[in-house]
Amino acid sequence: MPIDELVKKLQNDGVIVIPTDTVYGISCSVNSEVGMKKINKAKKREIPKPFNILVSDKEMLKEYVVSLSPLEEQLINKYTPSKVTFLLKKNSKISDLVTSASPFVGIRVPDREDLRELIKKLGSPIVSTSANVTGSDVVSDLDELDEEFFKQIDYTYYEGKMNTTASTIIKVEDKKISFLREGEMANLIKKEFKNYLK
Repeated sequence: MPIDELVKKLQNDGVIVIPTDTVYGISCSVNSEVGMKKINKAKKREIPKPFNILVSDKEMLKEYVVSLSPLEEQLINKYTPSKVTFLLKKNSKISDLVTSASPFVGIRVPDREDLRELIKKLGSPIVSTSANVTGSDVVSDLDELDEEFFKQIDYTYYEGKMNTTASTIIKVEDKKISFLREGEMANLIKKEFKNYLK
């Protein structure tokens, strides 16, 4: 992954398509309103949806949330980096544009070293959503996307066909874990935290 080149694009409101530890993602800087609008256009989103954000490590994660409960802290310590996205209460560093005005943000430390390095060099999180058109299946290969999609993209890093497992999304409420999306990590979490399931 050409990290320096990608960082330059992200610093200048660029939109990039890159392989993540789950699927091909479409991303921009968490601070780029222009980038988020371009992503919504590429995905043909008539109504904006919340973006997940990717961070480089647990320290960066903590910079963007209000606070963590003991159970959230325990889960984050155990499942970062990994294919687990945590739905946490955001702080004012994350604009309502990222979350579609929700007080919560999906946040993850990806299980891919070059991607974490990219975010670290940028110095701030990136928004991330699957590289596909809203309402259609997640693609395993970028060849499945049409030219129209790529008109909004400033840089594409292609790595061939990928496995298409989305991340597991969890939220802690009242000291219990609920699953908003069950990815490949869901069964492991259920097994290891069976006393905390909603």
